[in-house]
Amino acid sequence: MSEAIRILHVLTAMNMAGTETLLMNFYRNIDRNTIQFDFAVSATNECAYDKEIEELGGRIIHYPKYTGKNHFQYVKWWNRFLVEHPEYHIIHGHIGSTAAIYLNLAKKCGRFTIAHSHSTEPALSIYSLFYKAYSYPTRFIADQFFGCSKKALIDRYGKRVANNSNAKVINNAIDARKFVYNPNTRKRIIEEYRILPDETVLVTVGRLTPPKNPHEIIRICHGLKEDGVDFRFLWYGTGELENEIKQEVKAQNLEDVIQFMNTRNDIYNVLQAADVFLFPSVWEGLGIACVEAQAAGLPTFCSNTIPDEARVTKLSKFLPLNDTKTWCKEIEACIKKISMDDYVRPNTYNEVVQAGYDIKETVKWLEDFYNSKW
Repeated sequence: MSEAIRILHVLTAMNMAGTETLLMNFYRNIDRNTIQFDFAVSATNECAYDKEIEELGGRIIHYPKYTGKNHFQYVKWWNRFLVEHPEYHIIHGHIGSTAAIYLNLAKKCGRFTIAHSHSTEPALSIYSLFYKAYSYPTRFIADQFFGCSKKALIDRYGKRVANNSNAKVINNAIDARKFVYNPNTRKRIIEEYRILPDETVLVTVGRLTPPKNPHEIIRICHGLKEDGVDFRFLWYGTGELENEIKQEVKAQNLEDVIQFMNTRNDIYNVLQAADVFLFPSVWEGLGIACVEAQAAGLPTFCSNTIPDEARVTKLSKFLPLNDTKTWCKEIEACIKKISMDDYVRPNTYNEVVQAGYDIKETVKWLEDFYNSKW
């Protein structure tokens, strides 16, 4: 049997965040006898998925973090690496800020290059302006363009590229069967977390960073508590705002209702114990977490800034960004509905599959694509 072809994915770190989780979903389900993933990262520490990657036959490669000052060293590293590793015929880039550098070098070495956009355009800031300037040339370099939504393609590469034949939306697919509601799993998780019978469980999954809008979550929880709602909020995620958010929760006297949870790689189990999912992001490339919530049969409240592709089932409701009163009103009405004796949590598996978010279908397309470019 011939050796598996190796695809090099370029990222910052393989931790439990949206892009990384998506790639791991692909990696676990792809035919690793014919296609292997390796991951080039700038992180120097061991990351959450590193051990699993190595167990699956993948490699972790460390490239230098780009600072601007080390431009020539960065270029030298990639040039040397590409020359020394001709086995990487396909370079799949997920880091937009320096993609114009490493994909250009790869293309000069005769490699097939992919630029993959996982986010829509952020709010205007000095950082976003620099990012846009650095990433802009990528649209003239890459051989193939992927995006998690049409908007993610347009915002990163422009309408001309997004409408070309070498641009495609790759759905942030999930293993939909794992998310199908299971009352036995719900019972086990509820017992594990010691959730009281009358408590409604609200949940969010996302890093504690500005795009995820964590301060609005606090405002929503404060409003619900003021209205006398009996609830527990489970918050899954870490990030640079973690200490600030925890201090605000304490200052708002919300420690009795908001519970910060350890990162887990079985979110599909955790969602079984939830009743309502909140996702008030300022911007998202797609928002895979809200797709997962819908796959678990949860009423899912999203901000209206999230791409329409995230509207997978009738359980999703898109609300005005930062309109706390409206969010509280809608959530309270939902809690009242799901608390009724005749409420049955729906099985949304078929809807998720029909919307194109099941991992099996997406991975099969990706396998064929990689093989066609080898």
